[in-house]
Amino acid sequence: MPESTQKTKKKFPRWILELFTFIFIPYLIVYISSPVIFGILLLIGIPIFIFLYFRLTNYIIDSENPAGHKKMNLPQTPKPEEKRTKNHFLKRFCLAILILITITQIFLLLVNINNYRETMINLPDSFSFSAKSQELSNIHSLQNIIFKQMLGVILLIFLIACFFREYIKLTLQNHILRVFVATVIFGGILAFAIPSFLYNYRLIGETKDLTTALLGVTGGVVALFSLIKSHQKSELEREQLEVQKQKDSREHIRQLHNSYSDRFDKAVTELNSGDSKDAFAAVYKLVHLADDWLEYKDLSDNEKEQNKLKNRAQKETQTIIDILCKYIRTMPKTCTNKDLQNIKTIQGKKKNLIEKEAEVRQLIFSEIKTRTDYLKRINIPNDINAPLPGEKEPPEDSWGRYTFNFFGAPIFYSLDGMHFPNSDFSEANFYEGSSFCSTKFQEAKFVNATFFEDIKFNNAKFLGQTLFTESIFKKRVSFFSVNFLGELHSSKIDVYGIADYSAARFYDLTIFHSSEFHKDLKGHSGSHINWQNQDYTLFKAVHTAPRKTIEWHDTKFYGYVDFYSSVFNNDALFRDVEFMEGCNFLRSTFKTADFKNSKFTRGAGFQEVTFTHRAYYKNVNSWFQKDSFRGAEYIYSRDHEFPGFACLGTIPKDRNFDVGSYLYPLGSRFYKISKNGNKIYSQYAQQI
Repeated sequence: MPESTQKTKKKFPRWILELFTFIFIPYLIVYISSPVIFGILLLIGIPIFIFLYFRLTNYIIDSENPAGHKKMNLPQTPKPEEKRTKNHFLKRFCLAILILITITQIFLLLVNINNYRETMINLPDSFSFSAKSQELSNIHSLQNIIFKQMLGVILLIFLIACFFREYIKLTLQNHILRVFVATVIFGGILAFAIPSFLYNYRLIGETKDLTTALLGVTGGVVALFSLIKSHQKSELEREQLEVQKQKDSREHIRQLHNSYSDRFDKAVTELNSGDSKDAFAAVYKLVHLADDWLEYKDLSDNEKEQNKLKNRAQKETQTIIDILCKYIRTMPKTCTNKDLQNIKTIQGKKKNLIEKEAEVRQLIFSEIKTRTDYLKRINIPNDINAPLPGEKEPPEDSWGRYTFNFFGAPIFYSLDGMHFPNSDFSEANFYEGSSFCSTKFQEAKFVNATFFEDIKFNNAKFLGQTLFTESIFKKRVSFFSVNFLGELHSSKIDVYGIADYSAARFYDLTIFHSSEFHKDLKGHSGSHINWQNQDYTLFKAVHTAPRKTIEWHDTKFYGYVDFYSSVFNNDALFRDVEFMEGCNFLRSTFKTADFKNSKFTRGAGFQEVTFTHRAYYKNVNSWFQKDSFRGAEYIYSRDHEFPGFACLGTIPKDRNFDVGSYLYPLGSRFYKISKNGNKIYSQYAQQI
């Protein structure tokens, strides 16, 4: 809320509401003769009476424990002198009116009591209280009026007391014992005086029962005082216990944190000692320290302290993770980038050192996997059309909530079956022995990473966005049976060996812009990658998700590309793509196939391909043979573009189709879906 708003906002004075309530309720109680309205007003007045009673009781309870009354310790905002004077005058005026009304009510009460007494005295000795009469009706009417006026006077007195609540509160705080003694004495006097007064004025008969009742009320006050004192004592003890508990908790936390700090310092020293045995042991110490931070619960019930400890635990855990990631990013002692590129030829002590370092680093990744086991419970559907699993929130004690920075790390060991949440491998170097088979990634980055040797991602699962932008694959790369559940960005990557995407599944947007494939491409769906050798890339049996586009703009395939039996459930964009050594799309299925401005240097196989929506081959630079599209099928539509083909023909007119004037690849035909769901085919396109 803006400061200006806070200044202009006015709080409604509570005493005005009290004044309004207690002036009118007693007035109405006295002068309302209807039993129904009287009952309603009585139901309203009694809760208010009880409220005031407990309010005064709270003053007593708080009298010896001012700290428990939070409002008493709050700093008071100084009020403007003019406003304070105005309110002070208004309160005094209302108090004067209220006292005047009370005096009037007391006067009327005494007058009615006197009238009642005279009426009772003047009754004949033979008067019957059991028979109905005008005199008896007047007596009952006076009794009701007296009762209502007594009730009204009591309520008015309580209302007047509200104007002196601060004074009453201070009196109870400073002279609680005197007030108690005065209450007992005054109650004992009233126990005998009130019954006598009522008896003299013929309002009651025998005084025994009323005296007993008033003495019982006085005894109740004594019991209430004892209860209040006992409550105060128990509250004081409870507060003292709570204070001591807080002190013990803070001391415990301080000692515990000091011990954690000592453990952390020793473990970090061992990790960086240069000895593999010490580093191996230090990894266990650090991860267990992180577990202790996340599992520790504060002894205090204070929510603020608990949140503070929780934030501290998360910060310390991230620090430990950063220390471990930093160790991963460092080059093994005495080793260079050249050594790791020639790791097969290394012998002697250096080879032994590299093997031990690999064990330490694999241990770190293994511990990360153990603490991100929630990823193991995310099941990937076998059907690409099935709904994807929802985002699984990592548990509080899981490491999935933290980030893992492996930027520029040297990876020379297997990471098969590991878990990588929020991992950044940008500019990392992957050497002989590295692999990611059956690994699960959640938001993975491989931007500008370099893979010097063969690398396998077989059966891996990529959750969330995956970035391979500008990465370099020096030799073979295999994404066999991989599931990309989020977006895949593989723009401008260089692949120098075989690329295998067979049986891969792309569930979201897939981008392969401006890539060059210099070896044969095998697979079933596309990718934005740069292959620069004389091998093949495989995409066999790849599936793309419905309503998700796969883009290959400006990609160059220098080797043979195999998309055999691929299924593109949404738009497949191959604009400006160059196939230098031929390509195979045999028995593939396209929704929309866009090959505009593409170049097929060594031919292309689109036999038995099915186009369920549209096909665009405008301005294609082709080297097609007569059977390149034999057996291809197109949904009945005029939204197809096949100009520039050397091997075009016409589809003869028949009773189902009237498209004889259009040109289509030889050996292909149209189809449309009948009402019963069957395909109705045209004749094959024939030579012009």
